[in-house]
Amino acid sequence: MSQRPHFGCACCAPHMLPRFDENHEAWTTLLADAKELLPHAQREATIFFGGNIYPDPGQPGNKVDAIGIADGEVKASGSIEAVRKAMQQYKTADRRLAAGETLLPGLIDAHAHLMSSALIYDWTDLSPISKDTQKLDVDYTIDKIKLEIAAAAEAVKDKPLKQRWVTGFGIDPSLMAEWTDINAPTLDAICEKVGPEIKVFLLNASGHISYANTNALKLVGLENDPNQGVLTEQQSEVMIPHIPKPGVLQFFHNLKQVFIEANKRGVTTVFDASVGLVGGAKEILLMRLLAKTHALTIRVGGALYGSKDADLKTWLEGPYKPELDSDGDTLFTLRAMKLIADGSNQGLTGLQSEPYHCCHEHKVPGVGAYGLFNYEPVRELANVMAKVSEKGWPILTHANGDEAIDNVLSAYQLALYKVPTDKDPEPVPPFDSVPAWAPQRHRIEHCSLLHDDAIALMQRMAISPSFLIGHVGYWGRAFQQTILGEDRANMLDRCASALKGGLRISLHSDRFVTPFGPLRYMEQAIGRVMEAVVDEPDENKRILNKHERLDVHQALRAVTIDAAWQCHLDHQVGSLLPGKQADLVILAEVPLQSTRTDAAGMRGIEVKETWVSGRRVYVG
Repeated sequence: MSQRPHFGCACCAPHMLPRFDENHEAWTTLLADAKELLPHAQREATIFFGGNIYPDPGQPGNKVDAIGIADGEVKASGSIEAVRKAMQQYKTADRRLAAGETLLPGLIDAHAHLMSSALIYDWTDLSPISKDTQKLDVDYTIDKIKLEIAAAAEAVKDKPLKQRWVTGFGIDPSLMAEWTDINAPTLDAICEKVGPEIKVFLLNASGHISYANTNALKLVGLENDPNQGVLTEQQSEVMIPHIPKPGVLQFFHNLKQVFIEANKRGVTTVFDASVGLVGGAKEILLMRLLAKTHALTIRVGGALYGSKDADLKTWLEGPYKPELDSDGDTLFTLRAMKLIADGSNQGLTGLQSEPYHCCHEHKVPGVGAYGLFNYEPVRELANVMAKVSEKGWPILTHANGDEAIDNVLSAYQLALYKVPTDKDPEPVPPFDSVPAWAPQRHRIEHCSLLHDDAIALMQRMAISPSFLIGHVGYWGRAFQQTILGEDRANMLDRCASALKGGLRISLHSDRFVTPFGPLRYMEQAIGRVMEAVVDEPDENKRILNKHERLDVHQALRAVTIDAAWQCHLDHQVGSLLPGKQADLVILAEVPLQSTRTDAAGMRGIEVKETWVSGRRVYVG
């Protein structure tokens, strides 16, 4: 198995993240107390009626008069009379929707990172993406970043020496109005007037590199490094232990805030795509304990982080099994294994078939003009996949560049197709039938640059893509003009082509790379507007490949029933058919009636209420 460093998104790079306090006794005590201290969210037998109720994304025109829930499940939907009759054994409350309000199945984020988001929740957010409006700051410049860092440095200048750190995340030169490289001299100048002892560590949005000032470099003996404070993952790993980490109480608070942030955006289910990344098996124990309290206000499906040999051995040889048939009341389950094949395109580390358009102007330490791949040869990745699949685990494989996706599909072929033995039935040509592994629903994560041949092969192999659609909205212009060039940028997030090719797709945030917000994912998938392009009257110059636009019903499926299907949760959530879990969202407006081709404003629709398993977890 490969021992090369694994370069993924920011949330998938263990070298780049701090560790949380692993005091098991403290966690157990805290969570036991939390059972008593946290507000008890009772399940409510409720009849919803009025407004606009769309229970099944699979039937876009199916609008019903009412829906009834009890015991955490949907009991009935249809006419108000039929629902009242079906609910007569329960003591119900009525929830009348206003004329413009809309009730939909709970929204699903098919790929995010809860633990790592909580770990850096208190760091300075240096991303150009607004958490509130979810819009791109087109005036994002090094001067704005300097102001944020200076303010953070001012806030810590009177702390004890060991705690005089400025830590930040989301910094992204590729999204600056003018790409400006960052290094130690830049950071030294920012902090010089605030406090000479302050140390700075900033995590790049790509997750492959970080930035440090001279004080931080001296602490770990890197002050003479030729990259002048631009750190690789291995150098970051040396520095991370010196950075203050959140204690048990603070981390618990941060994690709750991440859940609340999801609920505010109508998210009822999150697929955490790297469980065990920063805390190993202790993360699983923590989440299982947390699921017994009322602090867990989202349904969490977990993919175990399997891109390190030690972790993979722990998961495959330990007591861990895929929990695909779990009870709907169980809010935390393990459902897949996560592997990382390459890096990120905006970080210039995704593996491409052609050199990066900007490879001569912008370089990443230790990375060539084509990016990188984490397994040499592809057979190594196939061997890992075979072991994981044989244990019954669905596989999520992170791949961004087009060459990386081709390699990953080759690895899946090597791992999954078997030569028939004499005892096997008469062999059938493999592409003439549904593959034997189809029920495992293997995925490619981000799946950013797709050729037609790759789409066709994914369909034949029953492998589906989950798209980080923010690549189009936030980074589209940068990909088109700087990173990839116009022709290759048109291959980005080919949602419509994937659907036409017979694939089921989902949309996701990769939180903290982009914020939670399924309505925003829908808007970006429908409109494909490059948000860095302003004051451009020609729509064709503002849109990144209009042929890949989704319609509103396709986009809704990608954050409800099809996302649930990818996560092996479609028997529980994704629609509001009788017998499924009462995970739902109430919106102030009707996104399904949007008439604008660019879906502008959809991300701003107010979430009025969010319900998980029959409990109201958020009221706007």
